[in-house]
Amino acid sequence: MVGPIADQLVCVTGAGGFIGSWLVKELLRRGYAVRGTARDPEDRKNSHLHALDGAEERLSLYHADVLDYTSLRRAFSLCDGVFHVASPVSNDPDLVPVAIEGTKNVINAAADMGVQRVVFTSSYGAVNMNPGRNPDTTVDESCWSDLEFCKQTKVHYYYISRANLA
Repeated sequence: MVGPIADQLVCVTGAGGFIGSWLVKELLRRGYAVRGTARDPEDRKNSHLHALDGAEERLSLYHADVLDYTSLRRAFSLCDGVFHVASPVSNDPDLVPVAIEGTKNVINAAADMGVQRVVFTSSYGAVNMNPGRNPDTTVDESCWSDLEFCKQTKVHYYYISRANLA
């Protein structure tokens, strides 16, 4: 991202979640203006975000759903960057297409709105499930969960984490 941090507006999808909350906290600490997304920004489960240092001056919450392309475009308007951390945390195989479609929507909406950079995070599950990997191997960006193994063992959360990146 370009320019002084104080001039940067970034959006965090799933801002009220565990990873999203910590990311919002760190971005605020570093001086960014942050726009967080939530399916229901007024839900009291997001109230902890308003208590963060710098939130009063530099945090706004927007309604967005990763399956609602229009809501993502609204949330990303004027943003320099997007951190996509929202993802279903479930072992339900029906959520695989939802996670994939949501990620595609985020990337496409960010591109449509002229966002300069998108940071996509996934879970440790994206690299964890591979029975053929030596347990002493250092896990890095070259390591992936084995999708067929995830399907066979019905560990769909790991499948979702990996499938989003495929």
